[in-house]
Amino acid sequence: MFNKASPARMLREERGAVLIEFLFFFPLLIWVLIAMVVFWDVFRTINTAQKAAYSVSDLISRQEDNLTPAFVDGMQEVMDYLMLNSGQDTRLRITSLYYDEAQDKYVRIFSVSPGGKMDPYEEADLQPLEDRIPVMNNKDSVVIVETAVDYTPPFDTGIFNFVRALGPQVFTEFVVTQPRFRKMICLQNPGCPVGI
Repeated sequence: MFNKASPARMLREERGAVLIEFLFFFPLLIWVLIAMVVFWDVFRTINTAQKAAYSVSDLISRQEDNLTPAFVDGMQEVMDYLMLNSGQDTRLRITSLYYDEAQDKYVRIFSVSPGGKMDPYEEADLQPLEDRIPVMNNKDSVVIVETAVDYTPPFDTGIFNFVRALGPQVFTEFVVTQPRFRKMICLQNPGCPVGI
């Protein structure tokens, strides 16, 4: 039998209210879970890129011989491997320089990018980096390893243009390391500057 209830009685009825509330909040719960996964992935990628850049810089700083083209290309492979094959495009630039106190400027020893993925620095490009390079004594040298990792989130976390989504980004690292076993790090060809 069907029980006819008055509209006033139906408004006071609470059966099924939890189900209706759940249906309202379920999409928001799913969005929060997806957003947490995306933001976790962003921080994991940043952390991995930073550790990979420091590892490549440390490997270069420990070299006792001049760097060969094969070694430089191998550093790109190391960078790609350390990024856990994340499918993100990684770029690398290795720059070696020293400080010339007489000229009060940084002098480039070499600047290379495996595969030509980043433009190498010219000497004029180094002077604006002064605030990012530690203070150095005359003829001291450093190796700068710069990385760029393209990141595209696995999910779009925007909500109908009301909440801005986290879009594609580029995470960069700038690591300055002093050579450990040599006065300076040089390429095999042309070699180190004479008289330093």
